[in-house]
Amino acid sequence: MKPRVLRRPSIRYATLTACCAGCVALPVFWFSSRSYDSPGDLLMVCSVLLALCWLVFRIGRARVEIHDGGLLLVGTLGRDWIPWGAYLMVDTEGGLTVRARGERSYAVAAFGGSLIEEMLAARGRSGTVRAAEAIRAASRDMSAEARRDREVVSRRWEVIPADLLLLQVVVALALTLSGTVPG
Repeated sequence: MKPRVLRRPSIRYATLTACCAGCVALPVFWFSSRSYDSPGDLLMVCSVLLALCWLVFRIGRARVEIHDGGLLLVGTLGRDWIPWGAYLMVDTEGGLTVRARGERSYAVAAFGGSLIEEMLAARGRSGTVRAAEAIRAASRDMSAEARRDREVVSRRWEVIPADLLLLQVVVALALTLSGTVPG
């Protein structure tokens, strides 16, 4: 079964817009520079813009995936796998928090608390509450076999292809400091 993905649409669209704006700003900035601007400085500014795009991309990938065997909580830097056997409950106070066996709590980055979310919750239109209801419904529908696994797996840092954008900051700094590109 294909996992059901829960995320805030606003974060997805804001991430897409910010990354596109950053990618458009890079060539505009590079080609609009004056002839007396230092190439090393331009290279570093463009590297910082790409690093900001990386950061925005990392923030925008946060989500919750509901699988047959449990929940996959994808955060900004890592991910947590909570099988249905370890799942206890989900809480919506101050953002979405999944509680697992062993007194462990996992705050879901995709549904963190905010003032806007509190106003929407008061009107019955909260995305966090809807996500919690979807998780509760999925946990009720799971078979006994899916509840056997009780080991929570956490990865604090997960390498994704967008992490390669950080290499260009190191390369740009090395080229500038070595004198290969005049600073």
